[in-house]
Amino acid sequence: MAQGTSGEILRRDLSRQAIMIMMTPPVERLRLDLYLKRSRLVKRRSLAATLCKNGHIKIDGRPAPPGKAVFVGNRIEIRYARQLLLVEVTEIPADARRGLDCHEIISTKRLDDDLVY
Repeated sequence: MAQGTSGEILRRDLSRQAIMIMMTPPVERLRLDLYLKRSRLVKRRSLAATLCKNGHIKIDGRPAPPGKAVFVGNRIEIRYARQLLLVEVTEIPADARRGLDCHEIISTKRLDDDLVY
């Protein structure tokens, strides 16, 4: 292809976009419902949103809505049906494939069956 044709310019632009995508900084914050899904603490985002709306999720001791931003260092308390889990955010995952090592379990507590939510 001759130099200066539109095809070559298009290829150059695409390669610049690829370089720009590779150079983007890591995500610094993420919505709570997305974080719970990507870190695999909750199976579905809709379930994470429901847990937040019902007050089963707390960030740093305060009830949090699904759209609350999660940052590195936050402590998230999750109340499942029979378990209370406290985790610390160590990393914000870029996608679900990298979500396994983005939190550290601080404590886990088994809840009694007669406990009323």
